[in-house]
Amino acid sequence: MKKFLAVLVVLALTVISSIAFAEVTLSGSIDTRGQYYNNTSANADSGVDPGDFMRTQTRVRIDAASKNADNTVRGKVQIEDDWATWGKFEATAGAFKLREAWVDFNLPGLPGHLKGGHQLLQLGQGWFFRSMKFGSDAWLLGFPGKNTLAFLDVKYGEYDPIYVDDVDAYVILDVFKIDDNNTVGIDLTSINDRGGNVLGGTDASLNNIGVNYTGKLGPVNLKAEIDVQMGSATKGGVDASANVVDKDYSGNQIVIQATMPMDALTVNLTVARGSGDDTSTGDANEGIVTLLDKDPHYTFLYEYNVATAAGAKNTGFANTTALNVGANYAISKTLSAGADVWLLKATEVAAGAKDDLGMEIDAKLVWKMYDALTFSWMVGLFQPGDFYGTTADDVTGSQWVLGYKF
Repeated sequence: MKKFLAVLVVLALTVISSIAFAEVTLSGSIDTRGQYYNNTSANADSGVDPGDFMRTQTRVRIDAASKNADNTVRGKVQIEDDWATWGKFEATAGAFKLREAWVDFNLPGLPGHLKGGHQLLQLGQGWFFRSMKFGSDAWLLGFPGKNTLAFLDVKYGEYDPIYVDDVDAYVILDVFKIDDNNTVGIDLTSINDRGGNVLGGTDASLNNIGVNYTGKLGPVNLKAEIDVQMGSATKGGVDASANVVDKDYSGNQIVIQATMPMDALTVNLTVARGSGDDTSTGDANEGIVTLLDKDPHYTFLYEYNVATAAGAKNTGFANTTALNVGANYAISKTLSAGADVWLLKATEVAAGAKDDLGMEIDAKLVWKMYDALTFSWMVGLFQPGDFYGTTADDVTGSQWVLGYKF
């Protein structure tokens, strides 16, 4: 039934767009992957582990984009069935959902444009805020040019429509193009978490100042981001008038990524440090707060499949200090292979705990079989350090993906 509904949605969008717009583009992708993970809980090897799993999945995306003849009005709708597990397709009713649904138009008589709806967003290099998997509901007012200025109003979460407990983010960003190879940007974000659903406590507020750089220094392609945070959350309960501070936010992080191509070989380096919470300081919270999607961000196992030093998955470099060295080699025009080595430490640990998170080695092979068809295969080994306990065992994983774009 859901497949039939998806077809109807696409047909309806096509008909409506064909009437209202001069140009309509339909595209999409079908990606099938096989996964095998062992011991993602990093426990001692004692037989079957809750972190063990093997599965085959398929992700389908269908995209309809349109614009009028002079490109002053644009719209896009993308629906997605996100990694449905084989053998459970029809058991998961209504798996298709909107990934993007927005309208973008030039302001009449003004140099800016307004984009409203469900859209993919990230700030800077995406190490503080990134919603590139399922998007965010937002208004974006932008003034593009050599110096691009934009204002965003993001509805990050609406938890109970009856109560005032939603989470809103307000952003001012500026991106300046120094030359054809170098760009710098700054973004100022204020998050209002009225119910403490994301930040904890009640009436929580978090301010993030981010500075980023993308450019080229000689033969080296460089990306960098620095984030500094401040804010607070008050304790919940009946004594709201006391305004007792439950948390004071003062997190920070720095991420530097460099790549250097040398003919068929490309060498890459990452140095990153995200602050962690010093539990001995009581109500103060020195840990960087990240709002990231559930896609892989840097490692194949740690952070994506294993709980990080920040206590959850998909936390970026929160409470993590990382050093990465890797390389990718183009064997031919259609075949490439690469590997990365990650050394990981917890930035802050409790008294008596160890900060050694361990080491991860990831390897990847990519075969472009045709222009629209690619096969990739990745394997990873994460050797947890003493942070996970003296009995922690290795985490392994492998994944192949057959990707088709149309």
